[in-house]
Amino acid sequence: MHPFSWIKFFLDYDLVTHITTETNRYAHQHFNTHELAPHSRELNYKYVTSDEIWTYLGIVFMTGIDKRPEIEDYWSTRPLFHTPWYGQKMSLRRFQQISKFLHFADNDARPADCEDRLYKVRPIIDSLVGKFRNTYIPEKEIAIDEGMIAWKGRLIFRVYMPDKPDKYGIKAYLVCESTSGYIWNFEIYCGKSRPIKELVVDLLGPQLLDKGYHLYQDNYYNSVELCETLLQRNTYVCGTFRMDRGAPKELKNDVKKLKKGESVFSRKGQVLVQVWRDKRDVKLISTLHTAKIVESAKTNRKGEKICRPEVIGDYNKHMRGVDRADQMLHYYPCSRKTVKWTKKLVFFLLQMAALNSFILFKKYTTTEKYKKRNYKFKDFILDCVEKMTEQNKQCGEGEQSRNEVDDESIASDSSAVTPPPATLRRPPVKDPENRLEGGLKVHKMVHVPPSNNKKNGAMRK
Repeated sequence: MHPFSWIKFFLDYDLVTHITTETNRYAHQHFNTHELAPHSRELNYKYVTSDEIWTYLGIVFMTGIDKRPEIEDYWSTRPLFHTPWYGQKMSLRRFQQISKFLHFADNDARPADCEDRLYKVRPIIDSLVGKFRNTYIPEKEIAIDEGMIAWKGRLIFRVYMPDKPDKYGIKAYLVCESTSGYIWNFEIYCGKSRPIKELVVDLLGPQLLDKGYHLYQDNYYNSVELCETLLQRNTYVCGTFRMDRGAPKELKNDVKKLKKGESVFSRKGQVLVQVWRDKRDVKLISTLHTAKIVESAKTNRKGEKICRPEVIGDYNKHMRGVDRADQMLHYYPCSRKTVKWTKKLVFFLLQMAALNSFILFKKYTTTEKYKKRNYKFKDFILDCVEKMTEQNKQCGEGEQSRNEVDDESIASDSSAVTPPPATLRRPPVKDPENRLEGGLKVHKMVHVPPSNNKKNGAMRK
């Protein structure tokens, strides 16, 4: 299968048809409510077709690879910039016209009592979330973390996160497969906080709960209460921890006495809370592990193996899913400076669709042409862009001027073809093996001194 066949699992004809319809509807509403000047270029505006939207999106993806300071530079005839490909696919004026009217929802259909701050992009979000979740079932290890969509303009739900490369922007909660970075689910933060337990349960949903998944997340989400709730749903948790999220008082007092390399832990049933002193206190929680101290592959300055809790090794290994996805998304960002946050957000979502398509392509493709060489994400995008822009008809064919279109003619696009349903499926994972050892009492305190001289760091009481 050609790479373009994989991206159509998510960026399908129904979605492109919807964008075409809403873009034409918004343009029609604009012309009916604005009086145009006699010399206005919009007098000759042509309503967009689905083929043009494919080409427009192909050019948008291409700008993520071919980065230039201004959008006009892509059509520049200066020898340093000149690239005939852009002008052959679409004129600069036409690209700017589509960008001006690009729309994703009907403003007039919005109910008066609608409080959804994402109404203008809700159809795109719902479409992609449904396809991400129904096309692929992730493997046993999954991770939840925040992603950031850069935005410095005025927006009621813009956030500031100093630890992120893009410190100002729109926050998204992502559920990713740890091994590949496949984005299985996401939720956009709209400025309205809700309980963490409710958020995590909603992100996992019935498709992942009660299946025995191993969930890795940081201290923003973890708590003893959440671990106990997920245990009841046959879901196991591992990650960092905040001591005010259910840790016993005895553990808090013993942490103050720790020296470097020492560890203390407490267990409540299957929930393990452990603190290990390195350069600072590392607080951990898990329903998967024991408090065993093991040797890592790293060594200190003296060449000695570093001993650390086994929770840390698994957490570092499987928490990379969101980071891997975020890294890939920042390689070729196609969003540009704009005054409309909706376009910034939708272009980011389309990048997520392209990334998920690439991950599935690499995992399941059987074509020797792509398996033999080191096929990269950039190559995947370029192959898709070629197919997306080939679908465009000759300039003017199939277009209608703004005076030839009524309200009913922009309601649908009969040229859309629905692709066959996705068949990529993975069986649900089984319950994990029981990794708990020993009969530790509830909240029994155990000090574990450094064990650099003992193989596997055997625990002492």
